[in-house]
Amino acid sequence: MPATSIFKKNAEYQRFAVFRKEMWRLATSFAWKNLTDPLVRRQFQKLVVLDDGFLTEDEHAEFFRIAAEMEDIYSQAKVDNLSLDPDLTRIFASSRNAEDLEKYWVGWRDATGKKIRSQYVKFVELSNEVARANGFNDRGEQWREPYESLTFEDDMAEQWEILRPFYLEMHAYVRMKLVKLYGEEVVKPDGPIPAHLLGSHLLSVSMVQATCGERTGTTSRTSRGPSPTNRTLTSRRRWSEGEGTVQNLTAIQMLKISEDFFTSLGMKRMTPEFWHYSVLEKPKVEAMECNTFAWTMFADDDFRLLHCTVPTQEDLVFVHHMMGNIQYFQHYANQPFALQWGANPSFHEAIGEVMELSVVTPKHLHKIGFLDKVENDTETEINFLMFMALEKIAFLPFSYLIDLWRWDVFRGSVNKLNDRWWQLRLQYQGLCPPVRRSETDFDPGAKNHVPGDTPQIRHFFSYILQFQLQEVLCREAGHVGPLHTCDIYGSHAAGDKLAGLLRLGSSMPWQDALARMTGGSGKLDARPLLNYFAPLRRHIRDSLGNSTVGWTSGDHNICP
Repeated sequence: MPATSIFKKNAEYQRFAVFRKEMWRLATSFAWKNLTDPLVRRQFQKLVVLDDGFLTEDEHAEFFRIAAEMEDIYSQAKVDNLSLDPDLTRIFASSRNAEDLEKYWVGWRDATGKKIRSQYVKFVELSNEVARANGFNDRGEQWREPYESLTFEDDMAEQWEILRPFYLEMHAYVRMKLVKLYGEEVVKPDGPIPAHLLGSHLLSVSMVQATCGERTGTTSRTSRGPSPTNRTLTSRRRWSEGEGTVQNLTAIQMLKISEDFFTSLGMKRMTPEFWHYSVLEKPKVEAMECNTFAWTMFADDDFRLLHCTVPTQEDLVFVHHMMGNIQYFQHYANQPFALQWGANPSFHEAIGEVMELSVVTPKHLHKIGFLDKVENDTETEINFLMFMALEKIAFLPFSYLIDLWRWDVFRGSVNKLNDRWWQLRLQYQGLCPPVRRSETDFDPGAKNHVPGDTPQIRHFFSYILQFQLQEVLCREAGHVGPLHTCDIYGSHAAGDKLAGLLRLGSSMPWQDALARMTGGSGKLDARPLLNYFAPLRRHIRDSLGNSTVGWTSGDHNICP
């Protein structure tokens, strides 16, 4: 994003901050804690946290200046005149030259993290001032507050321990493939995996997580065949908008296919305002960053999407994800303004991902005309599940550890920022840096989540929650068979169950909303995720033979 756009965006954020401060002033003028109506009291509870509004005018200006500078450094960074997207992303997705990958891996960190470190340290100080003014001990505690659990950190650690054995097996399987590709001089058979060998995300997130919905190189390095969702949309799909066979689907046609999925569940159509105001293709006459966003404008039926749609099955699946977010907006629009949000910060993401779990199945792609036939053999099943696991399981430890690192930084319990970063990456991901790292480096700053100040525990939570929700929806739909084969398309019973959850917005604690949905305790549960991947896990265990599972620990600041 150009620097002028970044500063313009932050100017708008400051205008919104003025509005929020006035809302806070009005809300705190009431003795709201004495209110007896729990729904009204909950609205006040949402309004009395002020974000950055407690800063002085000078601090406020510095806060936004630092945020803009970090984002500007990151967005403008280049290595050998190559930008992250598409140049470096393409190199990391396709290159098998370890020396080249190491050069670009180091170069990206020199161009981003090293230049961001000093700004980030000051940003942490200002962020903690805001948190303390809102009654929290630090910013990490403020980030965790919407999850409404005094044991949230322990709860997440418990979920990770449930998932960890499967991740260790995935790690061993990927390492085994990389040993064959690069040799034991580069990848030790019992050691951590060098972070520069794994593409832009998936197992390592070694540069930066790609934009939502983007698949990159690790799949092709480890799966047993072609991805099930990488075909171009061609004349195999006949869509009734006009006559004849569509040779190349338009953005509108792709979104109509997605809308059809939701209406088949008895859910809502997109509004006229959605079709009028959304930007669904990259304009040919003006520069525009293709960063996907979905919005509610909190007015009538005005819901909008910004997405540069491309005619691939991959993007078709992702469009369902984003329109799942629009469905959430539509369903909780009748809640009071303060409660027009997801049940917690992870629910919007999980709802979008649940839609993908049905749409990505070969069964559904065949149903809507994008696969000629469904292959019901073990080879196809394992390939499909490997593809999904490299998207889901591989990202879990990173989304967990990046916030473990930040929570410690916000608490002030980390003296060596980069050293602690690599301790956690070795401990949770089994990754090591290809060259020695020191405190002159700031490798967390090479991830857009850090300069962008974006919490990631929400993804860890949502990646577990989506399978829990899918299990319930598939049961409602009368699905028989393995969970990974379930497609809820056409089930009004599943649609009614999902709509009931969406209508609640944030009107009650997420635990209560989840209990209503599942009929259970309302606790997050990783077991449905493990059920989904059970056939793949059996295959991996059989394939590993006598291979080491886990890795030897040593100097976390350089690969052995």
